[in-house]
Amino acid sequence: MHDGNMQTLLAVTAALLVIVVAAQVCGRIAVKVGQPAVVGEMVSGILLGPTALGAFAPGFSGYVFSEATKPTLYVIAMVGLSLYMFLVGLEHEHHPASRREAVLPVVLAAAGLLCPLLAGGAAALYLEADFRPEGVSLPLFVLFVGGALAVTAFPMLARVLQERGMVHTDFGGVATRAAAIDDALAWCVLAVVGALAVHGNVLDSWKTIVPAAGFAVAAFLILPRIFRKPMTRAVREGHVDDRLLVALLGLVLAAAWFTDYIGIYSVFGGFICGVALPRVRGFSALLNARLLQAVRCLFLPVFFAFSGLNTDLTGALNADYLAALGVVFAAAFVSKVIASLGVLRAFRWGWGESVAMGGLMNARGLMILIFINIGLAIGVLEERLFSILVLIAVLTTAVAMPFYRLHFTPTREQDARDRWAARHSPADPDRRFLQAAATG
Repeated sequence: MHDGNMQTLLAVTAALLVIVVAAQVCGRIAVKVGQPAVVGEMVSGILLGPTALGAFAPGFSGYVFSEATKPTLYVIAMVGLSLYMFLVGLEHEHHPASRREAVLPVVLAAAGLLCPLLAGGAAALYLEADFRPEGVSLPLFVLFVGGALAVTAFPMLARVLQERGMVHTDFGGVATRAAAIDDALAWCVLAVVGALAVHGNVLDSWKTIVPAAGFAVAAFLILPRIFRKPMTRAVREGHVDDRLLVALLGLVLAAAWFTDYIGIYSVFGGFICGVALPRVRGFSALLNARLLQAVRCLFLPVFFAFSGLNTDLTGALNADYLAALGVVFAAAFVSKVIASLGVLRAFRWGWGESVAMGGLMNARGLMILIFINIGLAIGVLEERLFSILVLIAVLTTAVAMPFYRLHFTPTREQDARDRWAARHSPADPDRRFLQAAATG
């Protein structure tokens, strides 16, 4: 006879196996139809929830995703998210070549936050009679929905551009920096929402905001002093040793615990630590080689599945539901496109590149799922609107690449790479040859 711990172990192990396999299968299908793998992984989470597996195989679903299993999956997902957001923060590297190059991403990110905040707020006013949870104030509900629509998935966008060979282009540089700034601003909005939700009013929310601000300041002051030398040594040796890895893991877990304790959730702790670490060129790639694959292939699929368990689309053909989905999708998609068009046209970019940027900035991916899961946990969202926003995550991410491809054919991508290389390569052909020889 198995004891309770063994029963939980068996169920959780089975759940992890199902989750990882489903994410891989759906991710590969997504790639085959021209979508990023993350779109398929998000869909796999929905399929494992009550929408598909729970409806067609309730006995099996009830075993692997029982009420006893869910808390363990939640812990695994949140630890993985803290590590993932730490790696995201660590990737925020930029060295602008000019003031104009430095200003454009900031303006684009600000517009990409403000337009969806306003559009999402308007959508929330339309939805609030049917979808605002009892006890949640209207301003808080409006701010949360607007903040959720303002998110852009910086890590996914960066990886898409890497796969397309577009990171080292003017377009890629602006896109990745704007998305990184947009994400950081959106997390600030979520921190305020979390503080207001926990404490109920602006005056009492200082109990969360002040410790969070103190934590961020301390991280930026202390972490560079502690970690610059070991990180530089790791790059020089081409290896992150166990001592440094354990120190970083301990840092992320301690930060996750603290930010959870004060009420702004563990993902902020990981993200702030990643951003606050010193910018040592090449270290992010070294650490990613040790951590990212396990986080992406195991922990993130668990998070997608946990999101899917809270997503019930069995009533999605209801007219009211479809109307709400249409309103939120229009607010989410159009606001990002208008923000990108307005800013880039003002900076004299072409229509094609501006539309492509609007498409990519709609790739909300994993970031909006983190955002809305926290909203569900703190009671700002109820499950129907949560399900709608999960669909928004999938739909807006799915339309990103088709809009990008409207302008960027393979020929135009090559032209963009050539233009960037011509400006950043040494003028003297002999210097170019020697530099190429030196770098292999």
